[in-house]
Order: sequence, then C-alpha cells, then structure tokens
Amino acid sequence: MPQYLYVAKTKDARQIKEKEEAGSREELVARLRSRGLFIISLAEVQVQKGPTLFFMKKSKRGSVNLYDLTLFSRNLATTLSSGVTLLRSLEILAVQTESAKLEKILKACSGYIKGGLSLSDAIAKYPNVFSPLWRGIVEVGEASGNLPSVLERLADYLEMRMDFERKVQSAMVYPAIILVVAGGAMVVFFKFILPKFTEIFKQFNMKLPLSTQIMFTISQIFEKYFILLLGGTVGLVIAGIYAMKQPEVRKVWDRVSLKLPILGPLLTLTALERFTSTINILLDSGLPLVFSLEVSARGIGNSLLEHSILAVKDKVKEGSPLSDELRKLNIFPALVSEMSKIGEETGSMPEVYKKISVYYQKELSARVERLVAAFEPLMIVFMGLLIGAMVISLFLPLFKLSSPGG
Repeated sequence: MPQYLYVAKTKDARQIKEKEEAGSREELVARLRSRGLFIISLAEVQVQKGPTLFFMKKSKRGSVNLYDLTLFSRNLATTLSSGVTLLRSLEILAVQTESAKLEKILKACSGYIKGGLSLSDAIAKYPNVFSPLWRGIVEVGEASGNLPSVLERLADYLEMRMDFERKVQSAMVYPAIILVVAGGAMVVFFKFILPKFTEIFKQFNMKLPLSTQIMFTISQIFEKYFILLLGGTVGLVIAGIYAMKQPEVRKVWDRVSLKLPILGPLLTLTALERFTSTINILLDSGLPLVFSLEVSARGIGNSLLEHSILAVKDKVKEGSPLSDELRKLNIFPALVSEMSKIGEETGSMPEVYKKISVYYQKELSARVERLVAAFEPLMIVFMGLLIGAMVISLFLPLFKLSSPGG
C-alpha cells in the first residue's frame, strides 16, 4: 500500500507533519479532512527495495542569509498579488523556506498578526533579521494598500545587492586561496622542514648568517609553542569579533575606518551606495523624505554617518532644504548635495536618487574589481619574495659548506 508524507494544520493552527498509508491520494485526502485537518502539502514516499534502506530528512539551515530574505520578499509579493491572504502566505512561505530560523520567525509573525499586530510591527520584533528598510517598505505598503508592489521593488533591490555580493565573493576566491596556500606553506616550512636542517647545521658547528639564525629562531618558536600560537590566534579572532559588537568599540572603529588609506574610500563609497539606494526605493514607494532619511540612516552601517544623517533629518524636519544640510555635512561628495538640489527644484527626488544610486553602484563595482585586480599580482610578488628569502636563507650555509675550506 502506498505511503504518503503530508503537512497539515489542525483547527487550533498547530502544524503536523506525518507519514500515513492509504490506497490512493484521494482516500487519504478524504480521511484527513474528516479529522478536521487543513492539508498544506501531500506527497507520495518512494520506497526503495533492497537489503538495507536509509531515509535521510533534508535539514534546514540555522541562519538567515540575503538569499532567504530576497526569496521571501519575492514570493510574498507573488502570493499576495495572487489573492492569497497575508496569514496564509506566511504559513506557506514558512514551510518553503530553507532557513529554520526564518521559518520560526515567520510562524511567530503569523501569531503576532493573529493577535492584532500589523506585519510591519511583527517584523520589527526581529531587527537582526529584518532591517529598518524592511519595516519602512512594509509600512508604506500597508498604508497605501499596495504591499505586493512595494515588496517587488524591495525584492529587485535585494537581488541587486545579492548579485553584487556574489561578484565580490567570486573575485576574492583567488586571493583567498593564495593567502591560505602561503600561510600553509609557511607553517609546514617552519614547523616540519627547518628543524631537520637545524640538526644538520649543528653537527658542523658553523656560524650561521643572520637571516638563517632568524629563520631557525622562528622555527624553534613554532616547534615549541605551535599549539599556544594557534590557540592565541583563534582567541584574538574571537576577541576581535566580540569587541566589534560592543557599541563603544564599534563607534571608534567606524570613525577610524573611514580615514584608512585604501579601506576608507571603499567604505565611504559603500555607505554612499547604500544611502542613495535606500532613499531611492523609499521615496519611490511613497515614504516622506524625513522618514526616508531616518530609515536610510539606520541601515547605512556606520554609526558616525548614521548620527550625521539623523542630524540632517532633524534639520529637514524643521524646514531646511536637504541639499543645504548635505552640503554642510562635508562627508559626502558634492554630487549628492547638488543632485538633491536639482530634485528639490524639479520635484523629482525619487528619479534623481535613482540616477545617483545607479552611478554609485557602478562606481563601487568598478572600484572593487580594480582593487582585486591589483591585489592578485601583489600577492604573487609577496609570495615570491617570501619564499625566495626563505630559500636563500636556508641555502646560504650550504653554499658556505660546499665552498673550499668550508
């Protein structure tokens, strides 16, 4: 008799997932409905014949990434525009998502909505997953009654960010491999190869060149304190991650990082792209300028810039033009303030900020590509110099031994 795996809801909204045998699909559907169950999905389980059978349930990821949020936004817009209710849409998407954490959050949001909260209030309870941009977009959709349309805009933006992050990650694969290989080669050289040469040179009781002595000293440190060095490195990484989560440390880093030679301009450009893109999508969705500034400030990713934009927001709220306040800010390029002035004069702020955001998206992508392209040959040269210095330092004593009178 065939066996079916079904997911269903009880009358008290409790979800069950079980297997059951039935003569046919229709027979099982009638049986489940007679129990008062609402069927979400139903699939026949294919039983394999053989001496040993292993059934493995695909587990969901514990984290929530940008892909999960992009897919959720797109699918929610699709289900709502198809006439599916918000609660039913959240129930369906909770089952379909590949993230166990997001599934739990969506089910909790369904409970909040049943309790009388709006979707924007429900997702606001999870700020680590849903950014201020999410809440702003959803609030606009709920107020205008056009939630599917604004979610489509949000999905387009998230897909653009996801494509950009994929390009950056793909570009960083080769440099990352070079770094890992270089680090592994150094560990093997100092930990396993040099100690053998140390014993050889000790037998000849010869005076070693300074570079060779330095290498042997490093090798002895590796040999004696390798576990301690490894543990210390891991500890420093964990301590650094913990420190960056502290507000005061984060504020200092946000201020210093913008002044660093290579990283500073790149971080400023990233903040510009994020700020202009967020302003564009919020204004285009119908949000007032003051609220758009507040949301974009919360999502810019730098506490110094966030504080500055919130100060601009307060001035704009009092009636000051945005272009004047951005010009006084003296952090962003003049392009932003001048284009904002054009938008104020023509009444086309969303269109103006769309052009600015597209410009900075292209500029950021080109800047990252140039940095990666320059980083690759530099890494190759660095590895060549490092390995060359190690080999020369190792062979200098051998040359001395092989020379007449050595």
